Amino acid sequence: MVRFEIKKIFGKRINKLVLVLLFVIVLIGSFLAIRDVRCYQEDGSVRSGVAAISQLKKLKNKWRGAVTEDVIKKVVQENQLSRDSETIKLARQQSFDDIREMINAGFSPAEGYDYYTADQISPEKAAKLYEQRIEKLKEELSAGNEEGNYTNKEKEFLIHQYESLKTPLYYEYAEGWKALLDSQYLPTLMIITIVMIGFLVSGIFSDEFQYKTDSVFFSSRLGRSRAIVSKIAAGFLAITVVYWSVMLLFSAIILCVVGFGGAGCMIQTGLGNWESFYNITYLQDWLLTMFGGYAGNLFILSFAMLISVKSRSTVLTVTVPFVLSCAPMFLGRVQILTKIMNFFPDMLLRISKFLDVLLVCEVGGNVIGVYPFLIVLYFLLSLAIIPVLYCGYRRAEVK
Repeated sequence: MVRFEIKKIFGKRINKLVLVLLFVIVLIGSFLAIRDVRCYQEDGSVRSGVAAISQLKKLKNKWRGAVTEDVIKKVVQENQLSRDSETIKLARQQSFDDIREMINAGFSPAEGYDYYTADQISPEKAAKLYEQRIEKLKEELSAGNEEGNYTNKEKEFLIHQYESLKTPLYYEYAEGWKALLDSQYLPTLMIITIVMIGFLVSGIFSDEFQYKTDSVFFSSRLGRSRAIVSKIAAGFLAITVVYWSVMLLFSAIILCVVGFGGAGCMIQTGLGNWESFYNITYLQDWLLTMFGGYAGNLFILSFAMLISVKSRSTVLTVTVPFVLSCAPMFLGRVQILTKIMNFFPDMLLRISKFLDVLLVCEVGGNVIGVYPFLIVLYFLLSLAIIPVLYCGYRRAEVK
């Protein structure tokens, strides 16, 4: 019976078109992410995509290894030795640009990032980069932050996480993981995927009422038992298969073209994640992002199916994934709603873009990062929806 429900989902012409469109979007997103890999030339030209990858890999791997105090000093010295034009300087900085950005992020003033910090700092001061990272956090926590003050326990947790980062960091070419995780394309693709899957599952429970076959369905011998279980299983299976197919295909295309190298590098070596308290590698970042996105998809689409059971409306069901994945982003900009919006499921669709934000929560007396908590929470809520789906549809009245 599960197979029959699966055939009903993927046999619809509109759903076939949705899958084709989703496949095309994956290819376009992969192309755009690869195209954004750039290598600047001293003549002012810019190579992008496949043409830039081999040269960029060769340049960045010149600094492969531990980013020790001596390496940091050398980067500052080489950076400040250049007296060329901005075009030539940009091309020559590419090999150590990631380490240069670590220095910029570490020593920029608390009120804002300064791109030219590495151009002015002394090598001796820059060598204290790792100590500065911890001191800067302590200063910011003491001064408070715009989202509200942290509790003492939360401050202790964040400082402990910073101090637990094993230094010196290991560095190598990791543009494949950066192109995949640090771009805007992955969270956008996750939102598009959840909306598209919404079309696929929208009719699982409402079609019987739309086509006036509910009387036949519920009067059959297994209509209010095994048939309902089959619908639920088909819905969860469709969500799982489509989500992982899209994410694995997107990831595979980018990593196969740009490279798998750097999977073991800590995310703090990449632009934007220097202040992250998650002491994880790029590979672990990918796993966290993927399973987080899956938890978000599973809950939002399970909730959409529940709405389908209650409302018997395919149109209303389709709108639920869009509303839950997009609306909280805008509501979060309202000052009084910011904190509560950090716990909405849409946060799980954008994990890789916000790992540098110090979002924590206290559960059972223990402080943890928001994302691990949300992943577990929404997995459990998705499972909790299953009996509600079953009971709600089983008790449906035939009209």
